[in-house]
Amino acid sequence: MNNNRKTLLLTLGATFVIMAMLVAYTTSLMYRSSDSYIHELGDDKASAITADLENYLETARSVLWVAADTVDHMVAKGATNEEIVEYITRESANTASQFDESYTGIYGVINGQYVDGVGWTPPDDYDPTARDWYLDTVAAGGQPLVVSPYVDAQTGNVIISICKALTNKYDVLGLDLTLTGVQETVEEININGSGYGFILNYDGTVVAHHDSGEKGKNYSEDPDKAELFNKIISVDKGNFDMVIDGRNCSVFVDDVLDQWHLVIIVENSVLLKDTINVLIVSILVGLLVFGLISTFYILGYRHERKVNKSMEEMKANEQKREYEAKILMLEKSAADSANKAKSDFLADMSHEIRTPINAVLGMNEMILRESKDEQILEYSANIKSAGNTLLSIINNILDFSKIEDGKMSLVPVEFDTAELINSLINSISERARTKGLEFNVDIDESVPSKLYGDDVRISQVIMNLLTNAVKYTENGSVTLRVKNKGIDDGSVTLRFDVIDTGIGIKDEDLEKLFMSFERLEEKRNRHIEGTGLGISIVNKLLTMMNSKLEVDSKYAIGSTFGFDLKLRVVDAEPVGAFDEKNRNSRIEPDYIVHLNAPDAKILVTDDNGMNLKVAVNFLKIFGITPVTCGSGAETIELARKERFDIIFLDHMMPQMDGFETLKVLKDEDLLQGAVVIALTANAVVGAEEQYLKAGFDGYLSKPIMLADLEKILRNNLPANVIDGTVSNTPEEAVSSSSALSAEKARALGLNVDAALVYACGEEDFYLELLTDYANAAYEKCSELTSYLDNNDMKNYSILVHSLKSSSRTVGADEISDRAKALEDASKNEDADFVKEHHGSFVKDLKELAARILG
Repeated sequence: MNNNRKTLLLTLGATFVIMAMLVAYTTSLMYRSSDSYIHELGDDKASAITADLENYLETARSVLWVAADTVDHMVAKGATNEEIVEYITRESANTASQFDESYTGIYGVINGQYVDGVGWTPPDDYDPTARDWYLDTVAAGGQPLVVSPYVDAQTGNVIISICKALTNKYDVLGLDLTLTGVQETVEEININGSGYGFILNYDGTVVAHHDSGEKGKNYSEDPDKAELFNKIISVDKGNFDMVIDGRNCSVFVDDVLDQWHLVIIVENSVLLKDTINVLIVSILVGLLVFGLISTFYILGYRHERKVNKSMEEMKANEQKREYEAKILMLEKSAADSANKAKSDFLADMSHEIRTPINAVLGMNEMILRESKDEQILEYSANIKSAGNTLLSIINNILDFSKIEDGKMSLVPVEFDTAELINSLINSISERARTKGLEFNVDIDESVPSKLYGDDVRISQVIMNLLTNAVKYTENGSVTLRVKNKGIDDGSVTLRFDVIDTGIGIKDEDLEKLFMSFERLEEKRNRHIEGTGLGISIVNKLLTMMNSKLEVDSKYAIGSTFGFDLKLRVVDAEPVGAFDEKNRNSRIEPDYIVHLNAPDAKILVTDDNGMNLKVAVNFLKIFGITPVTCGSGAETIELARKERFDIIFLDHMMPQMDGFETLKVLKDEDLLQGAVVIALTANAVVGAEEQYLKAGFDGYLSKPIMLADLEKILRNNLPANVIDGTVSNTPEEAVSSSSALSAEKARALGLNVDAALVYACGEEDFYLELLTDYANAAYEKCSELTSYLDNNDMKNYSILVHSLKSSSRTVGADEISDRAKALEDASKNEDADFVKEHHGSFVKDLKELAARILG
């Protein structure tokens, strides 16, 4: 018994020591982690406030820059001071209406005389050239300058000035800002509801302070504040601990435009209050756990037999848990195997089915383009319909896989409403006619003609509903109805309904409608093709577009499938009436080619001869005669002898597949700048990422679609081999050959009328600004890309903000809107959005610049 007592005491003692050590270690770790987190939080808070202040000042600088450039231009043109005063008065009024009351108007010194945009007449002894704002600006040599705070001669308030010297170096234009906005920002500064902030000028003057009584004091001359000031200057940007007013405090410092210092001071005891409370709770919990353990040990000591029995039960339970764990492991292994089998099946099915579909649809496309025989064209149309049905089935399976794996994303673009609806009508009307169904179209004439959204996914949703309606309707009609529910704040809500007189759905089957791979009344509908995924995909896509599918069905009578969709309006002009007789007068190819590149050097590699024929015929549509081969080894030999612009390389080939071929091409440095595009029928989830990771520059899925092929050619062929594009309008043909003019700018889609307002109505000056804008675009695009590569969201935000303003100034409204979206994202540190949209933004900006300069 004594041995048992000693064992118990030793066990309890060891347990207490171990738990004490554990509590001490976790307490220290939690304290260090909390301290590090809080300091990071403070630094981030300071950086965010600094960014707001700099944006606040940068807005004023942008306004002044535009005004200064205009006045500079007017001075060069010999404008009088009265004309200049009239202009800055107008701009001061515009500034007052566009911004808050912090902006007090534009003023300056022109031709040695003081000019003022708000009508202030200075006293006789007022010498503007002796004021700090004038002297400091002239000394800055033409760069915009934020002048140190001073007392305004007009209002007697403490203000700051944004000033810029004109080209002649002695004329100066300025814009005053009161410190109201800065003071309001400072008064709201806190970290987790505690602390205060203030702003120091570089000379120690308090610009703004949580305690308004501190404003205007000079901390460099105050013995009580000198140590704090010196410490702030030495740190410049970061944080430090210091005893302030007898309390241990954390001080966070950030630099504002190399002139001010933002300072945030928080008492350490307040910052760490929650951490200390958590540590106390942790210690108490540890003691409670130790007490419980001790209680169990004592109970075990007193009831040894009962404990032994409990141990046996625990052992049995442990064996049971081990057995259950093994079962779970086997079930997990089976699930993983099933998922792998599904992925392998999808990959094999994708390749094995899409490869022959590529040949069928590709050759059929050539029949549609080359045949003149109406009977053959009708046969070809039937082939196309059947092929597209088969392709739709496999695409549904692949789309479902993408959605389930979270790889499906929306790609919004501007699209023509009439084109989208006509495409749906043309795609479904033949199926309805074949079944003897009446296909009705009820399109609200007030629907806007151009919208912004993912037209591909919208078409997919409506097409799935129309296809189902035709499938499950034997007699009667199918109706597509689109209604305008109203436009609000630049967006329209459209109601889409697909109405049929089909077999309908029983009430008890409605819930099954949204289940994957579930088909209703399988025995009754066994003759109807499909996977049971259509409605499931529709529902998931509508959820991604912030909508939902609504179903109203009566068994044996018919069904209505509908949804509301909110889309941004690009052009509010009504779409008008749809003329049935002009919709489909003759069977035509779906896609009109816009690119011609007879000098392009293209190599196509595919071990399937039929696929090679399809690729060759498709490329001939673009005026290209490609080189072809059937293996990786031939590709390597051809690359050794000749340089190509683009190499279309099939993935799955015998002996040497596409991955192995690409590795040899890169190892032997045979590409010489050629772009390598993966040509494959493997369209499962993750395929594109797989090819890009392997070193391919792009990815083209079979069956090949002309639109996808043209996009790859346009994005990757050198500009000098493209022999122009098809001009869609007479205006475009004129603009491509004419010199830079306001008419050409309008033809390029620029808002010239709005831009001329910024250029004082002078067309020559506007064209000069437009040329400067285009010349600077390439360098700014390079700078933007560099900032993105370095994950420098702060400078990215500043530069894209500048592009937003300059684009609006020259009338590039669409570019300006996209720049604003990137600016908002970069300010919010949304790197994913920036990375997703940066490439297309830079590409379109460069293309616009090239068209302006061309």
